[in-house]
Amino acid sequence: MISSIALCVLCAAVLACLMVGSLHLRLNLFLFGIETLFIAGATALTANAHGDASLFLIAAFIAALKALAVPIFLLRTSEKLNVHRDVGAMITPPLAMHLSIVLLALSFFLTRSIPSPEMIDGGWYGAAAGISLLFTGLVIMLTRRLAIGQILGFLVIENGIYVFALTQTLGMPMLVEMGVLLDMLVGVMICGLLVFKIQKSFEHIDVAQLRDLKE
Repeated sequence: MISSIALCVLCAAVLACLMVGSLHLRLNLFLFGIETLFIAGATALTANAHGDASLFLIAAFIAALKALAVPIFLLRTSEKLNVHRDVGAMITPPLAMHLSIVLLALSFFLTRSIPSPEMIDGGWYGAAAGISLLFTGLVIMLTRRLAIGQILGFLVIENGIYVFALTQTLGMPMLVEMGVLLDMLVGVMICGLLVFKIQKSFEHIDVAQLRDLKE
């Protein structure tokens, strides 16, 4: 029977796959917020299962900063830029979503041989979900043309790294986790400012067109 922790991280992995199937930034940000709330829930359940009070604090910060503050900030950024839909690139959203689902299934095969600590409940499912989030984040970054889409892909990859660490090692020390969260928040803010600068300088935030620039 799948544990509550495993169910939370698997739901997060599935929501990430759904993100790939939509080009609407508002929907993508909403799905990312729900995905991160599931990860915060998995953190709280892990804290309750192992009596680690520091993980409760980390779960609260993940929910407040990553699941709420970051999506709201990026949503306001997209509204100020009057950008509501990513034009997509390379492959169509349905094909990209099916690719993410295939990679989710592949993650289970890749992690089957990973030894999971006996004290961690649902470690194998957590490892598969973490690897799947890494794959899905890469797919998002490779199939999106707008800078905001690239930022979302980076955030999904960061979620995957965190889920893998949480479910295989019960997370890193609290100071390390808080430092990573702070760096992530500052990085998103800086990326937001860079997006405004790109829009002002080139009148678009299409990274595919930026690749064509020559000196």
